Amino acid sequence: MSRTAAHSVVCLGVGDGRPSLDRGHAAFLYRLGGARLLVDCGEPATRALLQAGVPADDLNHVFISHQHFDHLGGLFTLLQGLWLAPRRHPLSVHLPAVGIRPVRELMRTACLFDDWTPFPLAFRPLRVGQKVAVKEAVVTPHASSHLQVLQPIHGPRNPRLNQAFSFILETKDRRVAHSADLGGLADLEGLTREPLDLLVCELSHLEPAEVFAHLAGKPIRQVAFVHLSSAQWRRRAQIEARAARALRPIQVHVPSDGARLDF
Repeated sequence: MSRTAAHSVVCLGVGDGRPSLDRGHAAFLYRLGGARLLVDCGEPATRALLQAGVPADDLNHVFISHQHFDHLGGLFTLLQGLWLAPRRHPLSVHLPAVGIRPVRELMRTACLFDDWTPFPLAFRPLRVGQKVAVKEAVVTPHASSHLQVLQPIHGPRNPRLNQAFSFILETKDRRVAHSADLGGLADLEGLTREPLDLLVCELSHLEPAEVFAHLAGKPIRQVAFVHLSSAQWRRRAQIEARAARALRPIQVHVPSDGARLDF
């Protein structure tokens, strides 16, 4: 099977939820053949797209893993920018069902009404296992337990705390897993069951040594560790070296904003 087609991810923002001088919030631009899609849209994703030389008008789909603002907060500026550009092509935004109504309401509050856009805009609910076709690529949402830590306190008032997602992105000759935020090592099981060309895995909510032990020996070509906590980011060189030793022969990256990884 040929592996010559252009497939890459540009790490527009690799930071966690805390403010940072040198990292934007979570946003990752994937190119899978002719498909260009954005996974998460933390601030300042629109500027990062321009800095990467990618017109936002080139996006086919946006996938939001969950409603925390470091994954969602840049979406509104992105959509306003597409309106002003102006964009003409349709755009689908896929996000947890619980987030669709509040996102629409906030757009209306900012005078971006339902008839505001010069391009067709659709908000579509993510469902575990329900595949989304993006040109020749397919994106499959997987369940993440990231929000379950809130269940004991907020569960009675918010029964939809299970709506957080990871993703498998596939073409006929590539398979990528994007963890987004995780609740525990068990969330990685469904993502790593089959061989991967690339795993983009967050670290801020997990113990790095446990993640490395869990991934060791898996059929993965490359791993990119992102969403490091501030303390982890200060020690990123040591974390990358430890990961490389533990996961050999998997190629290990701890990318900065703007880094491009080919797979």
